[in-house]
Parts: sequence; C-alpha cells; structure tokens
Amino acid sequence: MDFHIGKKTLTRRSAPYLVAEIGLNHNADLEIGKRTIAKAKESGAHAVKFQTYRTEEFIDQSNPDVKFLYDIFKQYELNETKHKEFQKTALDLGLDFFSTPLCDSAVDLLCGLDVPVLKIASGDIVNLPLLNKAIQSGKPLIVSTGAALPEEVTRAISLFRKHGTETCLLHCVSMYPTPLNKVNLQSIPFYLDTTDYVVGFSDHSDGTLASSVACGLGAVVFEKHFTLDRNLEGPDHGISMDPTMFTRLAEDLKLSFEMGGAYGKNTHPEETGGWFYGRRSLYKKGNSVLSLRPALHTKDKNILDSWELERVGDPSLLPEGPIRLAPKSK
Repeated sequence: MDFHIGKKTLTRRSAPYLVAEIGLNHNADLEIGKRTIAKAKESGAHAVKFQTYRTEEFIDQSNPDVKFLYDIFKQYELNETKHKEFQKTALDLGLDFFSTPLCDSAVDLLCGLDVPVLKIASGDIVNLPLLNKAIQSGKPLIVSTGAALPEEVTRAISLFRKHGTETCLLHCVSMYPTPLNKVNLQSIPFYLDTTDYVVGFSDHSDGTLASSVACGLGAVVFEKHFTLDRNLEGPDHGISMDPTMFTRLAEDLKLSFEMGGAYGKNTHPEETGGWFYGRRSLYKKGNSVLSLRPALHTKDKNILDSWELERVGDPSLLPEGPIRLAPKSK
C-alpha cells in the first residue's frame, strides 16, 4: 500500500523521506522555531514535525506524580497562531509540515490547518479514543510503535484496516538515547513481511549508523529529533541532532539508499570490462584441456569459454593453444 504525504507518494522502494522532529525544541519562541525550521531545510529534511496539544486535555494536573510533566508541556504549549506561523515558514521553504496531536482538540486544530498527515506518538498506539478521532479525520497516519507489545501493534493495525486508514508504521524503541545493541532493527523486515504498509524508523539512538542500517532493511520514512543547539535549555535538546549531525544523517541515508541498488542480480558495465582478465577460456596443453586466463573468448567469439567443455571432443586432434570452434563444413 502506497503512503501519501500531500502530493508525495511513498512506496516501499522510495528514497528516504527524512522528518526533522522539532517537537518541543521551538521553546515556545517564534524566532527560535522559525530558525529551527530553516536550519532543518538546510540540513536535508523533507519535513518538520511538532507536537500539538492542550496540556490540561492529556495530563491530569491534579496528580502530583505527573506535575513535573504537566509543567514541562505547559511551558512549551503552542497556540494556533504559532502553529500557523511555523506552518507558513515550513511551506515557504518547500518543507512538509505536520504534527503529533496529543488530544482531540489538537486533531481539530491540525485538520483546520489541513496538514497532510497526522503522527501518532508511541504512547498513543493504545489510546483508542485518540486513534478513533485521528481515523475520523481521514488523514493518513504515521504511527510509532515504541514500547508497544506485539499484540498492541496487531490490535492497532486491525483498527486501521477496519477503517481503511492509510498507515505508515514506524519502528521505534522508547529509550533516550537508545543503545545500539537495543535498536532491534529486525522489527523493520518483520513489519514489511506482516503488513502491506510503507515502514519507517523513529530513531532515538546517537549518530547515523542505526538509520543507515534501517534504510538497507527497507525503512523509508525516518524521524529524528532536531535542534538548533544541543545546549539550549529544554527537555529534548540534549537528545537531538544539531544541524551538522543532521546533515550527516541526510547524506548517509542518501548513500545508504544508493548502496541498496535495484532488487535482483544486476551487473554493471564496469564489471564486465574485467572479464578478459578474470574469466577463462579453454586451452589445449599437451594431452590436457585446461581452463586458463585470459578469457580470449571475450574478444574472439570462435574461442571456447570455460563453460563449453562438452564441445571440445578429442583433445588429441586439437592444436596447441586456445581451442576454437570447429569450422563448419561446406
């Protein structure tokens, strides 16, 4: 099943589509947010993504155990005006703009902005009310699967299929940062084998290696946290890529995709140019038939190659040297 982001069509064989997850790294500041979007474009992103919510609609502010969480999200909450400003900045730069809704009103806000897709956070793959709201929007969904049990992923997929929802699954490990030995990239071919979805990778590991390997395993959509400066104050800057690191990621993904080549056994002209020295023709040496280099048959079609042994006949009747096809009798 193809996946659509606006006018873009992604298939399982598409080049990498790279999402700069700005998330909360705008610091609720228009200037920082706009500069971050511009740097994401310069660094090779195809899209920028934010988080959209009203804090009181998804965190119980009366519970002291999550007061710290409430305070963090409240500090970085974006109103509709800032959403519109960030969207305009992104679209003017040729970037796709979308967001992760964390409550029902966020879905309404994003639909009002006519974003091309909605992103479902890993923690909400088990949130049936929000999933139903997102499905009812009719938007394609990019769904992260971090920390989800296998049966929870299966359950969500069944829901999307029931409603005919266009879906892209992202493999994700909800550890920040994710140790490389915990990345478990075999989930990507598993999703490819068990669904007909375009599959991607929400990468929380350090560096570019995990995403590069994921590309080789068939991931198409890539999401990575992005910041102007890892030293900025805020909850996610320290686990995000700065522009230099993100540029390297974009370059490595492009190279990884090119390294994958085309499905099947494909032979380059540059390879066949070495046949003369690397392959063999048949030669008569004494009473023996030998397979020797160089492959003279690559330049003289009348000389037998080493696969044509059965055509040799009685070697005692042959002259020394390369074995040629017997001339046709007139």
